[in-house]
Amino acid sequence: MNKLTNIALIIIVLCAVSTGLSQGPDRKPADKPSKAASHVKMKYDKGKNMSTVTLKSMDLGGSMTRESTNLSQVTQLTLDVFFTYSGEQKTKTVESLTMRFTSRARYPVYQRAQNFAIVLDGGTGIPLGGSSYKTDAQTFYTDEIFDVAVPYEVMRKIADAKSVSFYLGNREIRLRTENLEDLREMANRMAA
Repeated sequence: MNKLTNIALIIIVLCAVSTGLSQGPDRKPADKPSKAASHVKMKYDKGKNMSTVTLKSMDLGGSMTRESTNLSQVTQLTLDVFFTYSGEQKTKTVESLTMRFTSRARYPVYQRAQNFAIVLDGGTGIPLGGSSYKTDAQTFYTDEIFDVAVPYEVMRKIADAKSVSFYLGNREIRLRTENLEDLREMANRMAA
């Protein structure tokens, strides 16, 4: 290479490096959605004129703090969160969403509907009353399913909290940071 080509390459490299540095390490591309946003799916049913917004299922099994000495009571616990609204576009804030807890174990652990409460930042408790309850027994396991309606105002409080714990009966479920981010995204999607 000749001297002129080397100088041109050096100038191009310096310009590229200075442009990259001027954008800074904290800049994200504007079109890239957050990780929590990628966990939310919206589906429109034209026949029913109904939209359903669902959150990717959360595995909460490792979040339960109650120790169990009976191996038949060791459960898998998942949380599904969803809400619906009329039409393809939301025209007003959604009043509530449904949290569906599914406990899977060899034998039924809960055996009936449970009271549900939320504790924000280790102090503020919000009782939401009893859940619905149904079971689905299979050959090697039983699913116990609990549905709880959570009003938009409570979802806003969850979104503003630094830490959140759920109480399903006497079992405490501490949400991890990524679970809380997902719930914040759902609260934002509920707003008009």
